[in-house]
Amino acid sequence: MGHHHHHHMKRKHIKSLIEKIPTAKPELFAYPLDWSIVDSILMERRIRPWINKKIIEYIGEEEATLVDFVCSKVMAHSSPQSILDDVAMVLDEEAEVFIVKMWRLLIYETEAKKIGLVK
Repeated sequence: MGHHHHHHMKRKHIKSLIEKIPTAKPELFAYPLDWSIVDSILMERRIRPWINKKIIEYIGEEEATLVDFVCSKVMAHSSPQSILDDVAMVLDEEAEVFIVKMWRLLIYETEAKKIGLVK
C-alpha cells in the first residue's frame, strides 16, 4: 500500500508544479529560473534530447549545429528572449512556441529537482 500511495503523491506534486509554471510569455520569461540546477547533466539527460526532438519536428531533420547552439545559450544562462531572437531566423514563427515550451521544461526540471521529484 505504501508504495502506491507515494506514487500518487508524486503525481499530485507534478501536477501542482506544472500548474505553477506560467504559460504566458511575459510571466514565463520573467520567472526566476534557478540556474544553479541547470548543469551539463540536466542538459544532456533531459534538455538536449528534447531540443533535438523538437527541432526535427520543426525542420524535418536533425540539426546538430542548432541543437548545440541552443544548448550552449542555455548553459551560458542567456535570457529566453535572446535565445528566441537567435532561433527566429531559423525557425520563423515556430521559434516562439519552441522557446516558450523549452523554458517551461527548464523551469519544470529545476523546480522538480528542488523538491526532489527528479534525481
